[in-house]
Amino acid sequence: MSQKGKSPKSPASFDFAAAGKKEIAKLEDIDLNQLTANSGPVLKRINALKNEQLRMLELEAKFFEELHELECKYAKLYEPYYQKRKTIVTGEYEPNEEEGKWALDEEEKKENETEEKKPEIDEKSEKGIPNFWLETLQSFRITAELIQEHDEPILAFLQDVRVTLFDKKPYGYTLEFEFAENPYFTNKILTKTYELKTDIDPKDPFSFEGPDLEKSTGCKIDWKTGKNVTVKSVKKKIKPRNKKGVPKIITKEEKQDSFFNFFETPKKPSDEKALALKSDEEDMSDEEGDEELYMIADFEIGQYIREKIVPKAVLYYTGELDDMDEDDYEYDDEEDDEDDDEHDGEDDDDEDDDDDDDDDDEDDNAKKGKGGKKAITAKSGKAGKGGKGSEPTPAECKQN
Repeated sequence: MSQKGKSPKSPASFDFAAAGKKEIAKLEDIDLNQLTANSGPVLKRINALKNEQLRMLELEAKFFEELHELECKYAKLYEPYYQKRKTIVTGEYEPNEEEGKWALDEEEKKENETEEKKPEIDEKSEKGIPNFWLETLQSFRITAELIQEHDEPILAFLQDVRVTLFDKKPYGYTLEFEFAENPYFTNKILTKTYELKTDIDPKDPFSFEGPDLEKSTGCKIDWKTGKNVTVKSVKKKIKPRNKKGVPKIITKEEKQDSFFNFFETPKKPSDEKALALKSDEEDMSDEEGDEELYMIADFEIGQYIREKIVPKAVLYYTGELDDMDEDDYEYDDEEDDEDDDEHDGEDDDDEDDDDDDDDDDEDDNAKKGKGGKKAITAKSGKAGKGGKGSEPTPAECKQN
């Protein structure tokens, strides 16, 4: 209760700033006096440290610029190897006997010596490596999720995927997908360009953590008539205005999931929307939030293609590499632990029933000649063909 003659503080007069400062002090385990006493000489020293921090960030920005220049240098050195890969995949070049050998360990050599002589390759057989890039992209979870069944016949014509780095500001890169002549579109090359921001923002310098996406730009796909797999035709019935009228059937095109939506240009949120997303996500509409999330997801896909798929395509094709990492395994373990915790209570309740059923299960398994059921977890690094992506619906493409 309040003291006599004094009324309790109304919400309007409550000092939220002071209360918030107290909560911050509790959370960060900082003495409250430290937050309020930073004035005069102490504040001057703190500002001096912040200036030193800014100079360190300027050096870090310079580091990233020089790192990009180094990447550009080595990209030119890698080019002959990528070019040779393309000629082998497309069948323009046939490796000789020496190039076609791969070092095996002694055990594998002995196994091969006991094998029957392999039949000679028919020179008239298919050249190159059919479906190389299709199967490579399907072997990587992130790109596999984009590929639908109707995309597969088109991606069978994909001959090469390469990266072109920009050696001058604005830094960035272009992904180039080169296709053989096909019945789906007339483009020889489809592109996706990413422009990176490498400078420190003078308004928010301490947010700098390295190069960040400035914008991404897709390309216009010149689809042949009736071959556009990014849309589907849907028939809709329109009711007449009067009861005696006849319903009208119209055919309308609607967007559908496709790998080729990747070549659209994501709609970038305005600066005001982006600021609102950072400061107060609750004020953002679902559509505005999706725009920001889609840009982030789009950039991540581009980075994976650039940094993993293009340099090590053959290893993803053969399955010697996948995109599983330790975090995936740890995450799965945590999920399993949560599931176990959720079902602990149920397991305790059903323990007696399980004991009663044990004999019956053993009899059934003996009849089937098999053990009890064993949980099998599919590798998340290998996505199935034609799996639907979880990314937001792509924004309308700004055609070049």
